[in-house]
Parts: sequence; C-alpha cells; structure tokens
Amino acid sequence: MTKLFAADTNILLDSIESLQDYKIVLLSSTLRELEKHKSSNKEDLKFRARQVSRYVRDNRDKFIINTRDYDGSKLGRDYDNTYEDNNILYACVSNGYGLITNDVLLGYKAEGFDLDVVYFNNVSDESDYYGVHEVFVTSSKEDQELLAHIYETPEDNLFNLVQHQYLFIWDKDKPTYNNDGIHNGYELIDSFKFDGFKLNKLKFKAIHSKFMGEKVKPINRKQEMLFDLLQNKDITIKACFGKYGVGKDFVMIQHALDLIEQGKIEKLIWARNNVELADVPTLGILPGDKFEKLVDFAMPLADHVGGVEGLEMLIRLNKIEIQHLGSLRGRDIKKSIIYVTECQNNTRDHIKLLIGRVGKESQLWLNGDLKQTDKEVYRSNSGIKALSKLKGNPLFGQVTLDKTERSETAELADLLD
Repeated sequence: MTKLFAADTNILLDSIESLQDYKIVLLSSTLRELEKHKSSNKEDLKFRARQVSRYVRDNRDKFIINTRDYDGSKLGRDYDNTYEDNNILYACVSNGYGLITNDVLLGYKAEGFDLDVVYFNNVSDESDYYGVHEVFVTSSKEDQELLAHIYETPEDNLFNLVQHQYLFIWDKDKPTYNNDGIHNGYELIDSFKFDGFKLNKLKFKAIHSKFMGEKVKPINRKQEMLFDLLQNKDITIKACFGKYGVGKDFVMIQHALDLIEQGKIEKLIWARNNVELADVPTLGILPGDKFEKLVDFAMPLADHVGGVEGLEMLIRLNKIEIQHLGSLRGRDIKKSIIYVTECQNNTRDHIKLLIGRVGKESQLWLNGDLKQTDKEVYRSNSGIKALSKLKGNPLFGQVTLDKTERSETAELADLLD
C-alpha cells in the first residue's frame, strides 16, 4: 500500500510541482489557508496560492482530499488547536500519514509521535538557476489581474527575480503545435528582463554576418534572450546553457565576429578544456605544432567561419587566437572575448582561472550543457554550478535555451534519454 503524506502549506506554496514522488493528502485546514492566501495583500503570495489551486485542479488524480477537521489540542495539553501545524500533526497521527515539511521544529514534533517525516528543502539549489522565470496564465479573472499588475507596476518584483533575469509570460489558452500536430508550447504574451529595479521589455537587434552573408536573428523566443544578453555591453561574464543544437555556438560566435568587425573588441580567444591543466588530458601526446594540436578542439568555431581555411585566415589576421587553459594562467587579456565552449567540462578552479584573466574592455563568454559532462570530476566539482553563485551580480548574465534548431534528426537524440 502506498504511503500517504500530508504536506504543510508552505511546502505546497513553494514546491508543489516537486512532490510528484509522493502521494499527497490535502487537508481541509491546509485548503482553507490556501483560500485565505488567494486574497492576500501580498501579490506574490496571492499568485502562488492561485498557482497551487490551479495545479491541484489540473492534476486532481495525484491528490487525496481529506475534508475532515482535526483538533490539534487532542495531542496533549501543550498543543493549541488555533495553531494549524498542530491540527496537521493530529491529522497525521489519526490516519498514519507521513509529513512533508521544511519546518524543522514541526518535523521534530512529528518525529516525537513516530511519524515518517520528509524534510523538503524548498530553496532551489544554486545550480538550478536558469536565468529565466516562466509564468503561464489563462483568461481567468485572477490571471488577468496578475497580468495587469505586471504591466502597471513593473517595479513590483512579484517573482523574486535577480538582476538580469528574464521573465516569459505564456498564454496557456493558446497551445502551439509542430508540423506533426504535437503540442510543443504556448503562444508568448510578453517577455521582460529585470534590471534590479523593475521589469523592462526584452529588446534585441538582428546582426549582419559577413561569414553567413545575411542577417542573423533569433529563430525562437528563447534565443531572443541570448541576443539581448550578448548585446549588453555592461555584462562582462555571459553564460548560455542548453542541450545540443539549441544554437549556443552559432549565435555567440556570430555576435563575437560582429563585435570584431565593428572594432569593439580586437580578438576572440578560444579556450576549450583539452590540455595539461589539472584534470585535463595532456596536449603533448598529440602530433604536430600548436595549431595542429588544437584545431580538432576548435572545430565548432571553424564550422561557423568557413571551415579550417577560414579559421586559419582569421588567426593570421590576429582576430582569433586558439589557446589551451594552461597557457592562460597569469595572462591579463584586454579588449578581447575569452570564449569557452563545453563549459560543463571545467572545474570550479578552471572557472576562477578564466574569470581572473578578464582585463580591461574584455569579456568572458561561456556555454555548455551539464548533461554532456564527460568525466566524474566535472560532475563533483562542477564549474557550471560554481558559476551560478554569480546570479544577480550586475556583471553576470545567464540564459538557458531548450529548443533544438539544428535539425529534426538532431532532435531524435532526446528519445535516447
């Protein structure tokens, strides 16, 4: 028989979608608290309470609702039934429910009654930062009021966004479908970026690529974030993460080349982790001169500049420099973009080394995909996870892309997960 768990109200408000591994009982006292919060003067609390109600309505089969009222004072003379946590405890004791909570004191009380307790940390791990918060709204009165509030008071940080974080609002009443009729998302209502003080409309411009011979513009809505990020001169550490084929290297390399053509930076320094630094394979075992040793690791760059011949030309013109991480130690790099691809194969110390190389008028650009991490050392000592500690810093920006644009064939890789 499946174990049933009651969850306290705070867990439902902060983490309801993360409770799918448990069979949850919704108590009448908890439901009343949620209804009360839906009329709160605090807009963020009101919004979260409405989200929970909608989630329960849309996933009714995942929950059991217990409509009985429980009197926590029956637990003993030290327990007051005006305190809802005590009533939740008594419900658990009476029915043999386990308890899911992030309240340590409540958990200790529950353990005193021999209840199964799951301490659920509703604070997201730093590595869960994606650089974008998404909201799905319907035509309901509550959602339309929320939407109006966002437009009327953009300085109200309803979703606890950090500086340079993006906000996407999707219309859940307008699903979208691919060419095969498969649901793949919703129509976008609007997109914003939080500047630390208020929401601003997301803005970007297309760029003209000399190497592509045409304008380069976003292929999908999420790529618009990356264009906006790369075109922000005040952000000096720019990170883009996402699975294969979402356009990380293509968009970032074209922007870097555009900045070189405009004379805003002098060169792109390509630094992919492949050499004799700690936890990196030695470069010496490869034949040839330095270029021949490194060119295989720079093919993602060559693919976007006309192949190896185009890459060699740009190197001769001193517009591109290919380096390994060991050669960067101690350097003071000015007016350049230090470009790091496959960032998931860097440790925390590697990221510190790279950031420390950024001199005047230089920037550090990184991209990668945690799912493509090649060695255990990069999982246990992840540079990407360390990098996420910079979220909210005015010099740091991050976006995460999720739609493969490389080809329909490339999308098949997802079927192998």
